[in-house]
Amino acid sequence: MIADPLRPAWRVNIAEALLDDRLPAGRTRPAIRFPGGEWSLEELAQRVGGLAGELCDEGVSDGDRVALALPDAPSWVVAFLALLRVGAIAALVPGSLPRDRFPDAVERAWPVLMISNDPGLSPRTPSFRPRVPSVGHGHGRDPGPAPTRGTDPAYLLLTSGSTGRPKWAIHRHRDIPSCLATYGRHVLRLQPDDVTYSSASLASSYGLGNSLYFPLGAGACAWIDGERPSPSQAAAACVEGGITVMFGVPTFWARLARHVADGRVARQTFAGVRLAVSAGEPLPEAVVDAVRRHVGLELVDGLGSSEATNLYLSNRPGGVIRGSVGHVVPGFDVRVCDAEDNPVTPGRVGQLLVRGDSVMAGYLGEPVATARTLSGGWLHTGDLVQRRDDGAYRFVGRVGDRFKSGGLWVDPHRVAGLLARHPAVAEVAVVGVPDQTGVVRVVAVVAAVDGRDSGLDLDLAKFAVSRLARHEVPRAFAIVPELPTAPSGKVRRDETARLAAEALTGGSNVVA
Repeated sequence: MIADPLRPAWRVNIAEALLDDRLPAGRTRPAIRFPGGEWSLEELAQRVGGLAGELCDEGVSDGDRVALALPDAPSWVVAFLALLRVGAIAALVPGSLPRDRFPDAVERAWPVLMISNDPGLSPRTPSFRPRVPSVGHGHGRDPGPAPTRGTDPAYLLLTSGSTGRPKWAIHRHRDIPSCLATYGRHVLRLQPDDVTYSSASLASSYGLGNSLYFPLGAGACAWIDGERPSPSQAAAACVEGGITVMFGVPTFWARLARHVADGRVARQTFAGVRLAVSAGEPLPEAVVDAVRRHVGLELVDGLGSSEATNLYLSNRPGGVIRGSVGHVVPGFDVRVCDAEDNPVTPGRVGQLLVRGDSVMAGYLGEPVATARTLSGGWLHTGDLVQRRDDGAYRFVGRVGDRFKSGGLWVDPHRVAGLLARHPAVAEVAVVGVPDQTGVVRVVAVVAAVDGRDSGLDLDLAKFAVSRLARHEVPRAFAIVPELPTAPSGKVRRDETARLAAEALTGGSNVVA
């Protein structure tokens, strides 16, 4: 960010930092690329200013909350930056959210307006459909950036809801500049000639950085096409967009490797990619090996959360430590603690606690959850990790993911990682499912490499018995063509649990 000697030190407006401050040096540089065209930084800034003027005409003002429920597209970027430009607070509604949950999520943000192409998503919320022209400046008169403070709320991220109903995490105007100064500067190191591609949606913490503030903050360019992430879509983006940096979740990377291995996507398509990043879910070593072998890319894995804005642990390009999520990202402090928040000795598993400038201010309207999650000034991430002798961290699982079977704890991440080593397994998820008597059983949902299911459950059972403790061996296997995923590429836990329950109660794939 270029420092303005006439601007008060307290003043931070994300739209101003990403656009106005960078225009003098990068006015004509491409900022967003999409099928059939691109916008320069100046063209993006003009559209943002025009929509900001329209929002002011609609009565949106400093401190108002506005739900942003547009599909991924260049217009999403314009709407987000326009809201922040006028000092409003953008509540980012993921497109992957089931339609029946939209009204509850939107209304809990208490917005004065919803920016959407579909007013029916939240009928009780006034709706506004933005007019973002493909050419020209838009219809409104740019009001200029609001004089917001770094500590003022800027946007709300909806948490995954893995431990209950999704909550709105409050992020401030200072949080994105902090991410640029930490993970952006020390890990990504994007250059002006980079073009980023992301399998995660813009409304997620991971996707927002990948496709918006990291490329804009470095003077680079983002590819945004609004298509559901897939190996063929990623290949097309690389060809037309000139992608140099790819961000994905492990499920996305596993499928890409499988498509290249099968000859459905050409390996040469990704020759121009210099950096490949994985986050959002645990990364099995089998996926790391498959991507390196078939795609020719080294995956740089890391760990973060919506509550912390972005990643707080990460490997480094060219220095990946196998089986780990890397070291602490400079700018963050971390502790590994037991259930009473007492630090554990290195080598022992504990919950990761994080402190840093980009950690959320709290959960909107949920003081009890905020006090529990931000206890003692530390973010309780819910990540279970182990600090290795070399200072890197190994991800073990989530506090809420472990379950007991046969009276003993089962770590689904560990079981899935071992099952993924079977040569016929492309992807696998492990869950605990109560049987008809209420006893929790281990069940694996498996996508086969060649799509076959005949006899694979028995092969996997024998494979598991030779490598897992008795209580960890899956009682049943659900063999599926692909794991169910959200538009971001992340595995859908609800659908995975349903498939596992059907396999267990149906009896056809019960093997142990």
